Order: sequence, then C-alpha cells, then structure tokens
Amino acid sequence: MIRLAFILGAALLMAVIIHIATIFAIPYNSQNDVWHRMLSLGPLHRIHTVSDPKEAIALSQDLDPAFAYGICRVDLTDAPILLKGNLTGDFWSLNYLDRQGRSQFSVTNQISGPVINVVLATRGQQRLLSERPDLIEDTTIIISATENQGLLLLRAFVASERNRSATADAISALSCGPLWRQDTL
Repeated sequence: MIRLAFILGAALLMAVIIHIATIFAIPYNSQNDVWHRMLSLGPLHRIHTVSDPKEAIALSQDLDPAFAYGICRVDLTDAPILLKGNLTGDFWSLNYLDRQGRSQFSVTNQISGPVINVVLATRGQQRLLSERPDLIEDTTIIISATENQGLLLLRAFVASERNRSATADAISALSCGPLWRQDTL
C-alpha cells in the first residue's frame, strides 16, 4: 500500500512539473507573437511602412492610429543592422523590440534630431565595432541587442492627415540592412 501511494505521489508530482513547464513554454512557442505577425509584412532587413490607421490597428492593437510606422525585422546572425536616413517632423521614436515584443531600447528625435543613424549589434559585434571605428560614424547610436532576431519599430507622428503620405514616403526612404557583408571583412 505504501509503495502504491509513493508511485501515485511521484506521478502526481511529475504531472505538476510537466504542467508548469508547458505553461511557461507556451509564449516561446506561440505562432501569434509580434515576430510572427510581422512575417506577413515581407522579408528581413527592409523597412515596411504602415501609414494607414486601419492597417496599423489590424496589425496590432498597441499601434496608435495617429502615427505612421516603419517596421524592420532584423536578424543579427551575420552582421549588425544599420538603420539610416532623415525623418523630419514634430516627433518620431525608434524602439528595438525582442522577438517577444518587449521593448529593449528607445530613442527619439529629441536625442538625435532629424537624422537617424542607428546600429543594432550583439555584444560580440560591438567589440568588433570598437576595434574597427572606420565602420561607423562618430554620431552613430549603437544599440545592444539581447537576441539575434528582433524588430526595429519607428513611429512618426502625423500632425495632419494631409501630411500622412509625405511622412510615409520619408519612412520608406530609410535604409535598414546589414552593416557589412561577411565577404567584405
């Protein structure tokens, strides 16, 4: 009888452990996270402009329709990512989001003005950049990536609906891509 109670107790304990592990694993294996929703926008390392308020809300309830968005999905496995260009206007902000959609870094036009010159790099890539200062400009903002994949989310305030298309065009003109190719180093 004691042996049977021990076996049942061990089975119950194992079931509880498996249940808790499954609950904690769900967010990491979900196909309905920010990263997978952004897959519909297109390929990596390209600015995808979302200026239509209805499209922004359909993409995520967290996106404010008063803004136009530029979204760049990035993979840092081979090289750091450079986001560069000019964006004039009343307000813009740039967020780096990890794969789970958690904001890891943010910068606004209050810091850098109309010029966007940001490099997203892993710690190892940052060490390489410190050894090779010729690869980046002095005014470049370097963001430390927590993972190899993530999102750069640019929000530009649209003060008037008449300016929405001009703001979207300015976002589309930004470049987002690898800082170097493997064969050039």
